[in-house]
Formats: sequence, C-alpha cells, structure tokens
Amino acid sequence: MATLRIFTQYYENYSDTQTPHWKPKGGQTFIIKDIEGDMIMYCDNLKEVCSNLVSAKSNEHAKYEYREHEVDFIGDEEISVAELTKEVRDQFNNEGKYATNDIPGFEGTLENLNKLCDDMISYANGSGTVVECSADLDNEWANESE
Repeated sequence: MATLRIFTQYYENYSDTQTPHWKPKGGQTFIIKDIEGDMIMYCDNLKEVCSNLVSAKSNEHAKYEYREHEVDFIGDEEISVAELTKEVRDQFNNEGKYATNDIPGFEGTLENLNKLCDDMISYANGSGTVVECSADLDNEWANESE
C-alpha cells in the first residue's frame, strides 16, 4: 500500500465572483492513503491526475493550485519534539554536529563570528541604528523553555 501526498498553493478570493482577486495564503497538503502500489506505478500521468483532483476541491471563494506530489511506499518515520529540541540546543551550545571550528559558510571559529557580529553591532549602534545579534537572541530562545 502507498500514500500519495499532493502539495498545493492555497488561494483566497478577496473580491466577488464576477471579478475575482486571488491572494496566495500558504500551502495545503492533500493526503490519499492505502493506495494500491501498482495503480500509482502504472499511472501514465500522475501529475495531471493530481492537478485535476485538487482543482475539483476549488470553488469561487478558495482555490488550490498543484505544486508537486510524492508517493510514499514505506510510511512515516517520526522524529520527536524532544529530539528536535535537543539538536537545536546542542547547536547553540557547540555540542551538535557543527563544532566551534566547523561552521558551514564561515572561515574561522565561533569566537571570530561572534566578534564580527559584535563589531557590526557596535558600528551600527554608533551610527544611531539599534541592532541585536541574532545568535544571542536565538541562544536565549533555545534555552528559555528549560
């Protein structure tokens, strides 16, 4: 058995039905479970089928536009909120996958990055602009639920 997920853009009509004014309001996922695998594997144009299915859900007040789809033959694998929270905290405390000397996209150490951030803040604050370093705010956020 398989699960089909259809990802769409959701729109709302901010006008009347005679002169619609569609505004994108986010994504919507449609899920179809317990599908025979062969039906999906041998479908000639699954993209068109998915597009037709989501279009049929549209009306004069809301519409869905097909973006992409995925077929899952295995099932979901869960990652708990506790695992996510631990990983985020470890990253901010330099205990995660990226150690102090291994920051992607930055040549140098975390101390150098913090000094660069501090220098930029000092320069901006000296010119009358108030700036706070995102890393400091993120670190506070990561530890506030303890």
